[in-house]
Amino acid sequence: MQDLVRASKLIIWNKRFLSCLGLWPCKENQFLFTLSTMYMIIYITMAVNHLIKNMRQMEIVVANLTDNVLFTMILGKMIMCKRSCKIMNKFLRSVENDFSTEMYNNVQEKTAYLYYNRIAIAFVKFSTFIAGLASVLYYLKKFFSNWSATVSGNISYELPYPVDPFFEIKDTSTYACICIYLAIAVVIIVCGYSGPDAFVLSMTLHVCGQFATLSCKVDTLLRDHENYRRHISNIVLRHHHLITLAEIIEDSFNMICLQQTLGTVILLCFTLYFTLTNSEVGEDANIIAFVLYICCVISTIFAYCYVGECLIIESTRLREAFYNSDWYNNSSSRTKLIGICMLRAEKPLMLTAGKFCMLSLNTFTSILKTSMAYLSVLRKFI
Repeated sequence: MQDLVRASKLIIWNKRFLSCLGLWPCKENQFLFTLSTMYMIIYITMAVNHLIKNMRQMEIVVANLTDNVLFTMILGKMIMCKRSCKIMNKFLRSVENDFSTEMYNNVQEKTAYLYYNRIAIAFVKFSTFIAGLASVLYYLKKFFSNWSATVSGNISYELPYPVDPFFEIKDTSTYACICIYLAIAVVIIVCGYSGPDAFVLSMTLHVCGQFATLSCKVDTLLRDHENYRRHISNIVLRHHHLITLAEIIEDSFNMICLQQTLGTVILLCFTLYFTLTNSEVGEDANIIAFVLYICCVISTIFAYCYVGECLIIESTRLREAFYNSDWYNNSSSRTKLIGICMLRAEKPLMLTAGKFCMLSLNTFTSILKTSMAYLSVLRKFI
């Protein structure tokens, strides 16, 4: 019982971060969402203004894109999550019973689910922690690099992010106000970048855990020949329910997976370029910030690909569970039922990037290879 109570904290962790932006499906907050969206639009407008003014300086252009591709991704995630709130509200209500003891007949079934639940909770904690640490250090890196000049009295009004606020900063008070305004971005990065990712991945892992539990049920329940038809009916209904849940996640968030895949290629390329550039100059503060930034980006896309791999494995493993049951000791009519179940389980469920390609560990290696190829081109070009 206590294990399942702790497992239910998966929902609580996701609620904390999505609620900050008004995006929790069970309790939407239109005011917070509108406020966050307006902030992001203003920020991106200032970033575009900065990009246009420095279009002829490739180093500054790359620096601008390194920061602001991420913010564009965050705005995209927020909009997609908002669009999916109603269907995900139904999703969350349909999985409430999965945290009750009645759903599990033995310790083996519960252990199978809790394995994926612990991975999900660990990812939520890790992703939000590293995103918070990386965003804070990234925000402060300009202050660290300009510290010696500030101490000597040569105050630099260089902003922590590559944005242009449409007016010239001439005094310290104005500079401080702009910096405080930009500091809000740290919170939005944690909640808007990691929050939707943690929600999508943890809910997918929840479905994976339920598939693992169902495989255990098949192995035990189908040995009870007296109640065979009742058991097989319940298993088929449960299988159909889990397929529906997996398809809801895929249909609702495949565009988030697509932008995460494409954005990771760009971000890794640009961020690695600046990490190498700063290592040659010897700016330690910038290197640490960039390394954490890279870790955050890589860990996120790895999580997407790993979870996609888990979904493929668990959805097809059910076929093996049916095959390993003692179907050969049953009548031909019952054997046909098992055959139909095996045929459906043969088709894997998956996460895709915009319906173009499935997310798996092979996709992860392809993304890294593509990023390194673009990095090589970028270093020769600039």
